[in-house]
Amino acid sequence: MTWTHPLIPKGQVKRICGETTPFVFADRLYRLENVPASFPAYPAIDPNHHAGGYHQDETRILDVETGTLISTPLRDHYFAMAFVWNDRVYVFAGDHQSSDGFWRITRVTMISSDDLVNWTEPVTVLEAENGEHIFNFGVCRGPEGFVLLYETDDKQWGIFTFKYCTSDDLVHWTRIPGGLYGTDKYVGGPALYFEGGYYYTLFLHSLGNSHYETRITRSRDCIHWEDAPGDRPFVTYNPDHITDPDNFPGVAETNASDAELCYWNGKTIVYYNGGNQGEITRAGDLHLAEFEGTPRELFETFFQP
Repeated sequence: MTWTHPLIPKGQVKRICGETTPFVFADRLYRLENVPASFPAYPAIDPNHHAGGYHQDETRILDVETGTLISTPLRDHYFAMAFVWNDRVYVFAGDHQSSDGFWRITRVTMISSDDLVNWTEPVTVLEAENGEHIFNFGVCRGPEGFVLLYETDDKQWGIFTFKYCTSDDLVHWTRIPGGLYGTDKYVGGPALYFEGGYYYTLFLHSLGNSHYETRITRSRDCIHWEDAPGDRPFVTYNPDHITDPDNFPGVAETNASDAELCYWNGKTIVYYNGGNQGEITRAGDLHLAEFEGTPRELFETFFQP
């Protein structure tokens, strides 16, 4: 039987955007956005950003329907993501104050809010180990508590590797012995969800020659993983799409990364970063795709016979 991709692309949402988390809170759809200090310039080619300007990076919360900026809960942080539990929004982020250079974060902090305006003070919830640096995160609720994954450059393996932790309170985290993914290949830009008895991880896969797409894997214990078939990418790039024709004419898309999703009004909505990670421009943008159904239904389609 021929497999048909379940996601419907909706196109570019905005040019120039960092990692993004959609979430539903108090019956409204919101979007957490990581915003580099050099916004709207491209940080990958901004020497000031690499030289210390990253300390001005910030996290923004926007109302998707109105486009209104609700709050800017964190500055001097990056790789932030949002998780909703019991009428509170929890934001996990890499703390630049622990850095000794760009992309050298060693501490994860967490804040929370019940109104998206007033936020708790940041509390440290995870510290790096083995001389590693910490990048993106994912958080979900499983049957026995909360699970967090984080992306690391631990030198025991290649770049990058995912490590998994558990918690009862979203503050104190214990690493799962053997809870790893990507020790034998390139991975990056993760997201984590629990649906129908499985932990699903979205991950960036390298196709070679600076081309990347997001794929999906699943596990019942965060130790043993089952990848979806290689010809079923979760999201992939469109080689006919020019990310930013005004600033970078002719630079085609080669990347589809950092996919995150939520369920809203009968649909699963997926945001992901497109663009080009292989050119000096590093042009990037934010894309939207939708699925008519729940996240569980969406995930299971990738593992159908």
